[in-house]
Formats: sequence, structure tokens, C-alpha cells
Amino acid sequence: MKVQWKKNKNLKPSILLKKIDSLKVIEDGRVLFSGFEYRDAVLALESMISFPLIADDLDKHTLVQKTIGQVVKDYEIKSETFLSKLRENILLDVGKRDNIYYLLTSLSVNNLRVRKIAFQGCIFRFYKNNFPSKFKGRKELLNKNKPRSKVESDGYTKVVVEIKAKSENIAINKSMKTLDLLRSLFAIYSNSSAELIGNDWQPINKIRLGEFHTIHNESGKVFEECFWYDPSFLEARLFSLENEEPVIKNIRMIIDRLSKFERQYRYILHDALLRFVRAFDEKDQNIAVLRAWGALESIAAPNESNCDSVTTRCSFLFEDYEYHKQILEHLREYRNRNVHAGQESEMAKSYGFQIQRYFINIFLFHIRQQNTFHSIDEANRFLDLPADRDKLIFLQNMINKSLRFRGYT
Repeated sequence: MKVQWKKNKNLKPSILLKKIDSLKVIEDGRVLFSGFEYRDAVLALESMISFPLIADDLDKHTLVQKTIGQVVKDYEIKSETFLSKLRENILLDVGKRDNIYYLLTSLSVNNLRVRKIAFQGCIFRFYKNNFPSKFKGRKELLNKNKPRSKVESDGYTKVVVEIKAKSENIAINKSMKTLDLLRSLFAIYSNSSAELIGNDWQPINKIRLGEFHTIHNESGKVFEECFWYDPSFLEARLFSLENEEPVIKNIRMIIDRLSKFERQYRYILHDALLRFVRAFDEKDQNIAVLRAWGALESIAAPNESNCDSVTTRCSFLFEDYEYHKQILEHLREYRNRNVHAGQESEMAKSYGFQIQRYFINIFLFHIRQQNTFHSIDEANRFLDLPADRDKLIFLQNMINKSLRFRGYT
């Protein structure tokens, strides 16, 4: 398990560690920090750390602060000492005994008939009207802390996520992330593909999260300090999932196939799905387009700076590939204008629907080809091939000639 600094010559964590060390004050054996610069330095330091995958769902900010407090007491912080102690703390956290937790939230879908879905170590259970009675502490907590009159959105499907985790914070992070992954799969089959008449400030996602989220222990008792809600919540129009049976069948198929990908390949697909679903939760369609293009880049050209790769690989999937390449080029051009010149468009929501179509196509390509490629790099090399028949035949002939020349045939 590696914990290391990110490989960027411009990042100098030693400068931040020196600043943190200069701000420490030791009183009665306790380490305190003076000044507002401490928080800035910790946030910057955290962003410079390359955490291992096993730390994905840990509270990284708390881990970094804890580690700083442990290594600053008696000597100036050294970068190697800090990383070594941080690694120890990560191992301690992931080595803790698992407990069962329940996340309670809701989704803007009604009349959902499916009762249970298992995904990524989580079990999702769906309830039409009310949560099970053992979770009554939720209602009491919401009544005490609610920022508005209603404690539950009318008609929303109630969701209980069961998860085994080391702590309630880890349970929250992992269950919310997995719930968003599940929502992304629902979005593939429930979002509209276009909109002739609609509200430009209504997010593209049909199935969105409810306002309030609570975490409970195995007996159902609520953790009061972990109550949270979305301050920018916009109540969604209730969505009814038509043809639910084939949709759920397809979602279960995708879940099964995702589990069979090589770990790094699966990680990239999961990351792309999270970007995709969170982009289309946005009310501001110009922001949604920027985030959605980022989702498309993350699956079509992960860890690459070659801007042409996205348009080439996505258009390869279509018979009329030259036409689709032009649509993708127009989307990339709009994205660049928005990022670099701040230019926005009244047609942004239409652009979002276009990006959504390309994202769904390339994601489903990877799912359907799950047994074909060993890595996403291998899949992308396939998508880099020319789509023109004559060019492919020419390449095939050249490869055959090379095999004969090397004596391999």
C-alpha cells in the first residue's frame, strides 16, 4: 500500500509542512495551532497526497489533521515521517472491525416495485410509504433540525442502504457514493434523450436524491451528529419508471459485469458514472455541460491530454462516424469557449442531452465488451482504429506483411 506525494514538480509539500510547524503551540502536552493559515496549509497539503484506493471512503481530512498532530510535537515535521505516520493511520482505520450501518434517504421516483438491489457491498431496500419503524429516531431528528416545514418529500421512494463499514463516516461516504452509482444506472434508462418543451432550470436527471440523509446503527438508533441535508435542494417532479422489469434486469446485468472488470478498469468506469450522474443533477445547464463533458473525457480519454481522442473514440461507435465527429467537435468547441472565455449559451440543455447520448453509448460499449479487453487502454486502442473500411483493410495488409517479414507466420 503506497501513500506518496503526487508527482508534480510544482508541488512542494515540505514548504507547507514547515509553515504548519511554525504555527504550532504546545500547551499542557497538547498541540494547538495559531492563525488562519493553518487551515489553508492543511487543505493544500491534503490535495498533494496520492492516497491508495483502500482509503477512498475514509475521512481523509481528519486523517491528515490527526497525523499532523502526532508528528509535530517534539520536532520539525519531515515529509517522510509524515507519510509514514499517515500510512499507519490509514492501516489502523481500514483494520477496524466492521459494523452494520444503515443510510436512510429517498429518491424522486414513485411506484417502484423492485424491493432490493445489491451493489458494491451495499444492499438497497426500497419502501413506498414509510421507513421501517425501528428507524423512528430519524423523524425525531428531522423535526428538531429541519430547515423547512416538511421532513420528507411527498411521494418519494424511501431508501434504506445497508452497509458494513469501520465507522459511521466511512458508511456515509461509501453508501452515498454507491447510491449515486446506482442512480447513474437508472439515469441511463430513465432520463429523456431530448426535450422540446421544458424548464431550462430543471436538471436533466429524472431520479434525484431527497433532501435529508441520516445514518443509523444496527439497532436503528440514529447518529445525531451525522444528520445532513442539501441546502440547494430542488424538489423534483415524481418520476414513474415505465417498463420497470426490463430496466431492473439491465441494471442488474450491468452491476454483474462491472464486478468482473479488472480493478483499475472498473475504478475508471465508476468514476465516470459518478461524474455523469452528478453533472446532470445541476440546475445551471452551462455548468452541467462542463461537468458532463468532464465525465465523457474521463471514460473516453482517462489520464490523457490528447483532446482529439474523445471525438475520435466516441464517433467510432457509429455507422455515420464523420457526422457524429462533427457533433462532438461542436460540443468540444462550446466547452472550450465556456471554460476559457466564459461564454454561455441558451442552448446549453440541448448540448447536455447530446453529451448524455455519447456518454451512454461509450459506457454501454465497455459493458458489452467486458470479456473483450483486459484494460481501458486496450479498449481505447481499439477505438483509435480508423472507422473507414478501406483504411482498416490497408492496416490489416500491413500487419500481415510485417508478420511475414519477421518470420512469425
